[in-house]
Amino acid sequence: MRRIATFLALPTADRLLALEALSTLVAVRVALPLVAIERLRAWAGRVKPMPRPVEKPVERPIERIVWAVGAASRLLPRTTCLASALTLQRVLSKEGHGSDLHIGVAKQGEKFSAHAWLACEGRILVGEVEHGRFTQLVAWKAVGDRGPTVAGKPDAA
Repeated sequence: MRRIATFLALPTADRLLALEALSTLVAVRVALPLVAIERLRAWAGRVKPMPRPVEKPVERPIERIVWAVGAASRLLPRTTCLASALTLQRVLSKEGHGSDLHIGVAKQGEKFSAHAWLACEGRILVGEVEHGRFTQLVAWKAVGDRGPTVAGKPDAA
């Protein structure tokens, strides 16, 4: 009941953004086991071209988008870093913001672990806590996408 009251106390713009983040996260979580990662990442990274009207459109601040996706990720149990990063990339892309989704691996004893993080405007927005111990395998750009990069080098295309 407290979460509902907190949600209803938010400004309308934040409520709409939170609902968009939650619905996008649900779509990503449903799609992850069913859709090829290439198709899912292309969808997440499809940057909407910003219209050029006479008046400048009101943009949602990146910090509010990060807040909304973080809140949605905390609301749904067992949300992975990959699901959060793809969701954030999709919502940012819809707002016309470019971003880079990174995936890396680390070896812990005999086991490998993977981690995803998302960077935008030189800052890591999701997955920042653990990313330093992972070796980057791939990075996917949402703007001017020419395919994945491996270990920081563009693919030959």
